[in-house]
Amino acid sequence: MEELMTLQEVAAYLKMSQQTIYRMAQQSRIPALKVQSRWRFRRSDIESWLIRENDNAAAHILVVDDDPDIADLFVHVLEPNGYQVTTALTGQAAIEKVRQQSFELIYLDLVLPDISGPETLRAMRQIDDSARVVVITGHQESDWLREILELGHFTVLVKPFGVTEIIETAKMFALSRMRTAREALP
Repeated sequence: MEELMTLQEVAAYLKMSQQTIYRMAQQSRIPALKVQSRWRFRRSDIESWLIRENDNAAAHILVVDDDPDIADLFVHVLEPNGYQVTTALTGQAAIEKVRQQSFELIYLDLVLPDISGPETLRAMRQIDDSARVVVITGHQESDWLREILELGHFTVLVKPFGVTEIIETAKMFALSRMRTAREALP
């Protein structure tokens, strides 16, 4: 059975007052259920609502992979979910795109035709180090993966991966972004 949260738990989770959550539930502005005259909330419904409320259309994602089919897969999976997706087939092209635009999330393949994933990441971070990075690799035991993991904490997608993994990493990013924005509030 799916986890149900109380009004108090949702208020704490969202860092909002209980009164605000109560009013939002009454007005159907937040997904809620009435169980024996008390409001209850499914955790998965709240997380989905958070993602929708986060205005994913503003989230710019860069996909760096030398395989055009993989790059296209990311576009076809993420754009219908409200993300703006840009692709780059080489490390140099990715660096140039980061010079031109800011990205909130970058999916970065380790093996690129011109420069390595770690070199690409270092160059991109010199321009803008605010983006979160998801590493894409088919080589779990590679020196490049060890090298990139020394540069920070990253989520790793191992090839072959599917649509579900792409969507889940984007959702994790969106939830993380929401929590960070909420923590910045007074």
